[in-house]
Amino acid sequence: MTKKKNDDDRVNDEPIVEQDDAEAAEAAEGDSEAEDRPDLKVVEPEEELDPEEILTRERDEYKDKWLRAVAEQDNVRKRSRRDVADVRRFTEADIVRDLLDVLDNFERAAASVTDKDDETANVKSIRSGMDLIHNRFREILVARGLEPVPAEKGQDFDPNIHEAVMRMESEDVASGAVIEVAQTGYKLGDLVLRPARVVVAQ
Repeated sequence: MTKKKNDDDRVNDEPIVEQDDAEAAEAAEGDSEAEDRPDLKVVEPEEELDPEEILTRERDEYKDKWLRAVAEQDNVRKRSRRDVADVRRFTEADIVRDLLDVLDNFERAAASVTDKDDETANVKSIRSGMDLIHNRFREILVARGLEPVPAEKGQDFDPNIHEAVMRMESEDVASGAVIEVAQTGYKLGDLVLRPARVVVAQ
């Protein structure tokens, strides 16, 4: 009987901690840990924004997105136009390049024909007609932008527009300059269709 009473007294003597007190103790312990560890940051509650300020921010965001979309659309339009222009230019260049052989043949034929007093009327008529076709053909190509590559005697050799077919010594021009044009070169705008084939001084 005495032993049981002593156990009851021991139980009664121990302090009773309620749930709320335990949570308070844990919170106090957590605060002490936060103070001991400077790397832990205390998150402050966000300030409540004014509705007008929220609308202003949203308006600015939508305006920025709209401006970016308009700029991107404008870039796409410009890029498309440039691509179409390039395709057209290269297609036209391929066609004109194929016609250069015809132009060369006309010029060879014109150079081989000389004026003769004993020519018959038929021969003169044929030569006159050929000259008309040659001139008209050249006019059409020139209207498309065709122009000869500059290659004159004494001009410096430019590998971008010239092709050296032979090198020889010359006293008339300096070394590395053009002596003679073996075949005329042509370009369409800034696009070289065929380099001028030249003889270059050593």
